Amino acid sequence: MIQINLTQDEIQLLKNLLDTYLEDLRVEIHATDNMDYKEMLRSRKVILLKLMEALPKEQNLPLAE
Repeated sequence: MIQINLTQDEIQLLKNLLDTYLEDLRVEIHATDNMDYKEMLRSRKVILLKLMEALPKEQNLPLAE
């Protein structure tokens, strides 16, 4: 198992990138007619969702004054 340390900013950026890619993937899965390609995209989506789950949940950040 590989472990990496990320700052809160890096975690948030990674989450944003994953969210964007997952949305694009959803559209691509819907649009494709090739069943093999569609299955590969679905497998990729499962992996990406697991990555999202593995990221730390948002911490309570102090409110700006």
